[in-house]
Amino acid sequence: MSKTSIRPMIEVALFATIAYILDLVTQPMSIGPWISLSFKMVPIFLLSFRWGVGAGAMGGLIWGLLQVVTGQAAGGWLTLTQGFLEYFVAFSLIGISGVVKPVLDKAIIQGKKLKSLVYITGGILLGGFSRYLIHFIAGVIFWGSYAPKGQSPYLYSFIVNSSSFLGETLASLIVFFALQRFLGRLLNTEK
Repeated sequence: MSKTSIRPMIEVALFATIAYILDLVTQPMSIGPWISLSFKMVPIFLLSFRWGVGAGAMGGLIWGLLQVVTGQAAGGWLTLTQGFLEYFVAFSLIGISGVVKPVLDKAIIQGKKLKSLVYITGGILLGGFSRYLIHFIAGVIFWGSYAPKGQSPYLYSFIVNSSSFLGETLASLIVFFALQRFLGRLLNTEK
């Protein structure tokens, strides 16, 4: 196995574990009654921007798998299909943010910081939305019966999942914007 193929595999395992640990040990910071900032998706986004869609998807999958095998997902697992969707498919879809890697790399090489942040924002929005779209669908199908009496399962799932989507996406954007000065070094996989 070559050195170039081992390094991304090590980072996939490491970043997935960091996401899992952040999920376990950090408490979301509330900003208003509906949104709580949470930084747990940041390692998967970083992985996706460094190595692309495949590595990001694998990192998300491992993060979801860690939640299942450690029992953290126990309260959120209703059926085999629902659990598969919400812990394997949804978490893997965070990796789709890596589709911006080629244009992001080019913008970073050219020193175009604003353009880099635009691509990062697009990647984070795409990855976060893809994950929460699956959670929304599962919310309608599997969790809809928990909606308050008279409330549509669609509205219920939207309310429950949109607050998480907004909080985690906003937190991820804040981190990458704060690190903009270091993006060239942070996302460089050549060294």
